[in-house]
Amino acid sequence: MHLKLSIQYDGTDFAGSQLQPNGRTVQGELEAALARLAGHPIRVALAGRTDAGVHALGQVAGLDFPARPGLDTPEAVLAALNGVLPNDVAVAGAEIAPDGFHPRFSARRRAYRYLLWHSPSPGPLFSRYSLHVRGTLDTEAMSSAAALFEGEHDFAAFAGSGMGVPDESREASTARTVYLSRMHRLDPAASFWAWDAPRPHGREADSRMWAIDLVANAFLPQMIRTIVGTLLEVGRGKRTVESISELIEGRDRRNAGETARPHGLCLLWVEY
Repeated sequence: MHLKLSIQYDGTDFAGSQLQPNGRTVQGELEAALARLAGHPIRVALAGRTDAGVHALGQVAGLDFPARPGLDTPEAVLAALNGVLPNDVAVAGAEIAPDGFHPRFSARRRAYRYLLWHSPSPGPLFSRYSLHVRGTLDTEAMSSAAALFEGEHDFAAFAGSGMGVPDESREASTARTVYLSRMHRLDPAASFWAWDAPRPHGREADSRMWAIDLVANAFLPQMIRTIVGTLLEVGRGKRTVESISELIEGRDRRNAGETARPHGLCLLWVEY
């Protein structure tokens, strides 16, 4: 069976999603569980690479699983996997994948959310999934700056792993299309992961949880976390809203903000 799985995980104790020489990974846990069920190694492909500490609500995996008695339907494989996977990773959905499906190369859009807990005091119940930000933030300026990332741009200034230093001798590989970039306050009564959660109103408008949402055809390494770090500089008055366009055009990672910590970031969904 060629399967498409929807995967959820708490990234706190993972060294990332992809297999690595050292460290516990989401792919490693999935492949170990599948090998236990199939009796031989099973290779898994993922829709997106998430860094150490990054979470996922809608990661997608693709794999070929040999049908066998009791494990001959997607539903049976889902139940069996959840019976052997560790508590911080689970299979939320399983189906037969269409011909030619690849979780990464077939994807059209990916959506991520970064959570900010803006309060003088920590929020212990949210500390694993949001960045605690103290002090004054100009959230209106941050929202205006976030909108400037929409469209097709060269995002070299926000790329990690050495990709962000301009080199005119090679063809740029850092162009991406961002379909949505927004910052908004979340209703405290709604799920922080709900994409279309109701907006706060009345006294609830004093909610301290903010979301930075980005939807794109693809993302560069550390791109979202660097965008978040740069937006925080806007909120703290260290750079202007107008400087964002100049930063994008300059294509130099050295001029962007710090890379925000990973635990506030979550892969919400992948569209095919």
